[in-house]
Parts: sequence; structure tokens; C-alpha cells
Amino acid sequence: MIPFEPGHLGEVASAAAALYCGILIGALYDIFRLIRLPFHNPWITGIIDLVYYAAAACLAAAAMLYINCGTFRLYIYLVMGAGIFLYRRFPGRLVAAGTEKFTKKQLRRKV
Repeated sequence: MIPFEPGHLGEVASAAAALYCGILIGALYDIFRLIRLPFHNPWITGIIDLVYYAAAACLAAAAMLYINCGTFRLYIYLVMGAGIFLYRRFPGRLVAAGTEKFTKKQLRRKV
């Protein structure tokens, strides 16, 4: 059950939903970074990055449609950016450190 009807969220609920969307976009970046690890070809990396940008844009657009029917509100985008920053600052660092440790272990195993 949705606690609010789409497009009719209050200001605080809109900010919270945008923050959550930003955190999801940050997590999506880590997922795509894991997918990108085995590829060392710049073309493949570029294609994977484009797929990430498209997925993040779709997620942001869907969130904006849900939050306020697509009406442009600068603070929503700023809060979404803050969500990405918070994810990258705290849980994103742990994921990056774990990924780096795993990668180093795999490289040692191949040698």
C-alpha cells in the first residue's frame, strides 16, 4: 500500500523520496562498477557507462514523476544529489574497499 498518492507528497516526504532515489542511484553505480571490473576495453567500459547513465536517468525521471508529477523543483534535484553524495561518502566507500580487496585477491590468484 502506498502511503501517499503519487504526485501529492508533502514537501518533507518529497525530499525524503528524492534522498532515497539518490541513494539508489549511488548503489546502482556500485553495481555497474562491479559489472565493469572484468572488462579492460575502453569501448566496452564506455558502453557500460552509457547504460548506467540511461538507467540512472530513467530512475530519476520515474522518481520525479512519482514525487510531484514531473514538476521541476530545484531542491528535489539537490536532495537527490545529496543522496548520491551520502551514499558515496559512507556505504559506497565500504563497497569500494571490498571490491578493491576482492580484485587484489583475484589478481594474486592468477599470478
